[in-house]
Amino acid sequence: MDWIKKAANKAKELAHEHDAPLQQQHQQQQQPLGQPTPGPPSEPVQTDHITTRLRLTGPQQSNFPHVFRDGGGGGTVSGKHLIIFADGMYTKGKPPTDPSLIVSFVSNSIAVAGDAGSTPSLTRVTDVGTPARGPDQAVPFLTEQGETQMGTAVWPNHNIATLPGTNGTVGIAYSEVIDRDLFRKQKFALLYNTPIEIRLDNTGRAVVSRPVKSLFVVGEPMFGSFAIVYPELMPNGGDGYLYLFGRVSEAANPQSNGLKLARVRPQGWADRSQYEFWDGQQFGPKMPEFNDGGAASVFRYSQEGFGKHYGPGAGDIWWSAAHGSYIMLFQNGAAALDDSIYLSHSKSLTGGWSKPKCIFKIPHFDDGFSYCFHAYPNMELTGRVVPISWTQDSKSRSCKIYTGEVLFS
Repeated sequence: MDWIKKAANKAKELAHEHDAPLQQQHQQQQQPLGQPTPGPPSEPVQTDHITTRLRLTGPQQSNFPHVFRDGGGGGTVSGKHLIIFADGMYTKGKPPTDPSLIVSFVSNSIAVAGDAGSTPSLTRVTDVGTPARGPDQAVPFLTEQGETQMGTAVWPNHNIATLPGTNGTVGIAYSEVIDRDLFRKQKFALLYNTPIEIRLDNTGRAVVSRPVKSLFVVGEPMFGSFAIVYPELMPNGGDGYLYLFGRVSEAANPQSNGLKLARVRPQGWADRSQYEFWDGQQFGPKMPEFNDGGAASVFRYSQEGFGKHYGPGAGDIWWSAAHGSYIMLFQNGAAALDDSIYLSHSKSLTGGWSKPKCIFKIPHFDDGFSYCFHAYPNMELTGRVVPISWTQDSKSRSCKIYTGEVLFS
């Protein structure tokens, strides 16, 4: 992700610029609207009782014309399908491989799926911002608590869940916070994850708040940063708990790689003391160790690549009433090595997950790779056509979101 390193340097300059009058800023016309034509479906893949095909629907487009970004994940708040992204660039028309082309930079952003006033579509998003400066930043920095625009990144790479008891008006998620200096030096940079609350104001704009700075810290599973099970996509609307998955990847013991599970009552979602953790047999107050050999894992998965072993990278989990199972779609943590989309299913969140099966290979550019895979089951509640996205990295074309659909039968 060389573009992010360049972007961080450019951001240092942008952080000290004063906005010029609108007529003096770089002017860009909004992107013409229209829907791409989906490609043909792939050959069917049978995974036990689940049959899948996949079709590509092309690069995602914004109402602002030259947005380059990564990350992803979505949910529905107050009836609107929201997509949340990590680092984003707005340029003068070309990829931000040359920092001089960058107009603005944000650590994260939120858009609405589809064009304003139209049917929701993952291939089109409506960003909030200005044509002169591009998308606005969504998740704020806590500068009074030591975070800075240059030293810190708030990177969403997760879904958004509706908070039960709020009539769908409050979405919650768990973004990871990164030390940018360590990242530039290609060192392990994760600091902690932070719980975020998303509401819509009276104009329909997503407003994000952070009730506490951090929830889980480096050395612990980042519960919620892999996936929260969307309550509306659970049998009978769930059991009153929020269920949060934390990925373990690159553990010292490869047997530890996989997913761990926590749960919390909705009123305690931002209070660490209210969480219960699965220990392999039951939920209790003691958090399992990150490198426990998989003793507390509900899903074990590890793949070798680049001389290391990697667990799950990014994905989503939901209940499919059509198949009577929870379904997990994910990419592994060695995304630069493996372009596979994997499917696993289970009757229970706490275990019994099937052996992951590749249902599709994401195409990629010769000078890049794919990562940050996500599914959006909240956009199609029958579970028959589930939109998906991933980030396509390219040294010559930078990073953009690409989209597709998984067809279930």
